[in-house]
Amino acid sequence: MSTVKKDHPSGKDTRKAIEQQFETLLSNWKEQLGEKKFRNRVKKAAKVFSKGLPLVKKEAPVNKKAAKKNAAGKKAADKKAATGKKAAAAKPAQEQ
Repeated sequence: MSTVKKDHPSGKDTRKAIEQQFETLLSNWKEQLGEKKFRNRVKKAAKVFSKGLPLVKKEAPVNKKAAKKNAAGKKAADKKAATGKKAAAAKPAQEQ
């Protein structure tokens, strides 16, 4: 189950809110363009307008088995990197 902060609306919710605001502000153009063209243009405008807004992305559900494998792999990689650093640090000290 993913957890999303409720104080920030998702991208879709933001776009829908912008669409509603555009529809109310530009309602007089609805008669001139027609319902279908007007709705498509409002959707496109809302999408472009909302692109610059910061979005809160949903967190992907965590697979426990994959998380354990990744954690074990990271620990092993960290140990190898640490031993490599110790060996590299010891070589210049021995050469002097």
